[in-house]
Amino acid sequence: MSILTIAIPTYNRVHYLNACLKSLKEALPNNCNELEILVIDNDSTDNTEEVVNNIKKMDIKYIKNNTNIGPDENFKKCIIKANSKFVWLFGDDDIFFKDSIEFILSIIKNNNNLGLIHLRAKNFQDEKELLNYKTDNFSYENIKSKDKFINKIHTNITFISANIFNKDILKGEVNLKDIPNNNLGQVYWNMVSTIKGDQNIFCKSKVFAARQFNSGNYNFCEVFGKNFIETLYMVNEKFHIDNFIKIFKKRLLIMYFPANIARLRAGVSKVQYKNCLKIFYKIFYKDIYFWIFTFPALVFPKQIVFQLYKIVEKMNDLLNWK
Repeated sequence: MSILTIAIPTYNRVHYLNACLKSLKEALPNNCNELEILVIDNDSTDNTEEVVNNIKKMDIKYIKNNTNIGPDENFKKCIIKANSKFVWLFGDDDIFFKDSIEFILSIIKNNNNLGLIHLRAKNFQDEKELLNYKTDNFSYENIKSKDKFINKIHTNITFISANIFNKDILKGEVNLKDIPNNNLGQVYWNMVSTIKGDQNIFCKSKVFAARQFNSGNYNFCEVFGKNFIETLYMVNEKFHIDNFIKIFKKRLLIMYFPANIARLRAGVSKVQYKNCLKIFYKIFYKDIYFWIFTFPALVFPKQIVFQLYKIVEKMNDLLNWK
């Protein structure tokens, strides 16, 4: 019986998916009995099905939706269809590293009552950057303190490929239908896994490769300002995570928002950047960190913002916020 399901939601990104599946094939352990592979196609109009079927010597359960149900519902369908205790939702544009799956399976088998397994990623834009990249000596840290774990992973709790969650924990605790389709439903189930597990894992090694700056079909401030905070408060209603919310807010306002606003204003990312001052002010106007760090990034001239960003980056290094 499988103990880990790798579930890949996809829609009309056959080029990325093909590279993803080829890397998965190379990363598979010799004994795949402990592994389930799902590809759930959100009614693609390209040749996704053909590409999946042409991947030889890999047992893939392929499901194509009759209609496009949206990305959030497709994520939820991946969870519903998964038959393993642990589920790894993996982005169709990301890349598996050789031996990484064997490493993850060993973590699952050698640790009891796990909540969340957090994976670090090697960021890339061109696959050529990965040709000579070595992934030797995988290592991880077993963390029982929830505060310490949240401090380590922080906003990466939003990244589907970076988190493997315990589906068994969700049973009886989470009704997927109640989670809003706001681009960040994964925050809900990742937080619940973290809270309810006896221990969580932080992988010190870079276990996979994450493609950068290729998606822009959302408003950064709407999703990571309004939706992120609203999802955390929704988790708080049942699981009482006030202390974690304080950790998230502080790091968001001091580092994450200023850094990303600087990138957006520089045109580095394709992500949309609309009504940010209005959105952030409504949520954070009572917080001193908003006025000291995030507000200047929103309104000061670009040149000053970039200088402030460099200062914040140095603070990040000093505080070891990685």
